[in-house]
Amino acid sequence: MSLVKARLRNLIARQRFARRGLHPFAQANLHALEGLDPERPAADFRYVALDLETTGLDPQQDRVVSVGAVRVVQGRVRLGEVFSELVNPGRDIPAEAVKVHGITPDKIASAPHGALVFEDFLGFLGRDILVAHYARFDLHFINRVMNQRYGFPLQNLVIDTVLMCQALVLPSDPYGIGRHQQACRLESLAGRFGLPQPERHTALGDALTTAMIFQRMLARLAEKGGGRLKDLLRVAMLK
Repeated sequence: MSLVKARLRNLIARQRFARRGLHPFAQANLHALEGLDPERPAADFRYVALDLETTGLDPQQDRVVSVGAVRVVQGRVRLGEVFSELVNPGRDIPAEAVKVHGITPDKIASAPHGALVFEDFLGFLGRDILVAHYARFDLHFINRVMNQRYGFPLQNLVIDTVLMCQALVLPSDPYGIGRHQQACRLESLAGRFGLPQPERHTALGDALTTAMIFQRMLARLAEKGGGRLKDLLRVAMLK
């Protein structure tokens, strides 16, 4: 999706929902695309790197158990501006998932349900551009809550660091063989850039790793002469 299409979709949503009694965070989300000048340097904008831990890998059936996010401002990761919440998924957590993220049923028994946590996250996100690794997976869970609770999907621009990797890190693949795709895994990129991976497979830990990877690839994009917001959106905006 281009910025033009995103703004058209946003205009329709604003006209449809502007006078409804929405939660203030949802009302503010309808204005998430204001002030985005595609000619400005991409590093001038504010970003929020997000990661979710879930009960499994099926977006239709599984649910979120943890939300982690960290803000990136002027190309710098703000360690003092983070979001980290456990989520009661309202269902059992399979043993296979517990082995990955270590979140057991007793840890989330008193945690708020997803709708409340995502509402809090919406307040943290504000108008910032969302960044995620395999962003479509995370966005599915967010939009399920957004559509059920408010009637419209998240309005923020969404950047996928996997798409950035494919455009800026992988060698050319004109025949679509895809033999280098493993290089875009989170741990592979962290190794390539010499980054630590704090608390791997925790939402906040992986969000921090995603933020640092984004920071490095944003600098690489600028080195290649494509440092404007429109250049970033061209290679990495989730369609």
